[in-house]
Amino acid sequence: MATKMTVQFNLFGGTVLKLGTKRHHDKLLAGIDTLEDIGCFGLTELGYGNNAIEMETTATYDKSTQEFIINTPTTLAQKYWITNGAIHAKHIVVFAQLYVDGKHYGIHGVLVRIRDDNMKVMPGVRVEDMGYKIGLNGVDNAKLFFDNVRVPRENLLNRYSDVAEDGSFTTSIESNRKRFLTVADQLLSGRICIASMSQGGSKTALTIALRYAATRLTVGPKGQSDTPILNYQLQQRALLPLLATTYAINFGLDYVKDRWAFQNEDGSEHQEVVTMCCAIKTLAGWNLHDVASTARERCGGQGFLACNGLGIAIASAHASMTAEGDNCVLMQKVAQERLMAFTTLPVDDGKKEDLSDVTYLHNLLKKRENTMFMTLGMKLMAAGKDGRFDTWMYKESDLVQGAARAYGERLVSERFAETISAADASCQDILQQIYHLYLLTVMERNLGWFVTSGTMSVDTGAKVNAAAADACRVIAPQTLNLCEAFAITDSMLSAPIARDWVEYNVRDNQGEVI
Repeated sequence: MATKMTVQFNLFGGTVLKLGTKRHHDKLLAGIDTLEDIGCFGLTELGYGNNAIEMETTATYDKSTQEFIINTPTTLAQKYWITNGAIHAKHIVVFAQLYVDGKHYGIHGVLVRIRDDNMKVMPGVRVEDMGYKIGLNGVDNAKLFFDNVRVPRENLLNRYSDVAEDGSFTTSIESNRKRFLTVADQLLSGRICIASMSQGGSKTALTIALRYAATRLTVGPKGQSDTPILNYQLQQRALLPLLATTYAINFGLDYVKDRWAFQNEDGSEHQEVVTMCCAIKTLAGWNLHDVASTARERCGGQGFLACNGLGIAIASAHASMTAEGDNCVLMQKVAQERLMAFTTLPVDDGKKEDLSDVTYLHNLLKKRENTMFMTLGMKLMAAGKDGRFDTWMYKESDLVQGAARAYGERLVSERFAETISAADASCQDILQQIYHLYLLTVMERNLGWFVTSGTMSVDTGAKVNAAAADACRVIAPQTLNLCEAFAITDSMLSAPIARDWVEYNVRDNQGEVI
């Protein structure tokens, strides 16, 4: 439902609101709010996803009738993976190459009716269900084709560009590429929505797994089943670093939301916000993947039961990593944009190596970001203009991805520190402990780079694992309280192992939540 509503209110509704004008608002906004006018967002095509600017769908203006003709010219041009399209949508914003009098004006959004009020598919429109997926089958995804479908001239979303009755084209945006980036800008808030959904999935999966770990008893020191598995280092080392990372990403996401919502109206912050949105979406999605897979495993056979919800989290993670931009491709964009605006971050080269000092650990994150971007920049300079593409796409992909992730993790760390400084005094100690574990987790995952690059000494690197294990032991007694802070109700969790799982198994339940 979250996916469907995100499309309805953000991608479809937000596009009508931001790219449309009064004529579109008066006609549709009320119905969008009441769900009387459900819509979808027609950007992706079978042959054009991350390269959507090359899409083939056309919108050709016919002056004689003052209509746009929407057409799917090839198989590759069919609109693909269109959420809400298979069952519920009456409308679609079709993104298409605009032509007037044979001249090409780039990609624009046009409103097209795909079903009438009786939900019958409109003439010239072909709708096909995408079929059964590995998860999220409550979301209706469609393939859509348009056979020279005619719509009124007024259906062009015309906030930035318009076509007059006589076919004259006017625009406030100078180039076709900039127009595309503007009309597709709703994807930006879509990435924030996906990051938020990923965080919801991570919090849910962690709460389920940690509640179960706190109540599932097994063999203790005396050989009796009297010890919660949460007491074991195995369980703590698997789950608590993910809990710390989820907290950290949440603080980063809160900051990105604020930066997106309160940008300067002159657009001077927009590119920086774009970069942050792309980075936080990827970090949240990858974290959900790690959380869901690990939680499933650490819950044993109970985690394999559908009723306990972890399978949904795994499927959601895979959807998150692909929707609104493949994570790795988005990280290419992060690296590119960050490199273009890069200035070295101030670091303290004389900082004493101390794994208990969060300022030392954060300083390492800044050093990593500086080193990776400077290295990437030098490699591109050495390659020259002719060799840039080969260097970026064929030779230095690991460096590109690593630099982008270094930026994202440094940003998250920075926001965590700021959150602690502004927090109530009663919360600062536990937040500091979580922050410490987050930083050690980043060190552990990237220990090879930190040591081989000389950023961390071999002796200090050898102590990181033990320091992270100690940090987990410190946080473990507060684990359930930290989960309670997510404020996810029992009815929302719905998982028997997060509640009274013994009572659940008193009777034949057929694996269902009653």
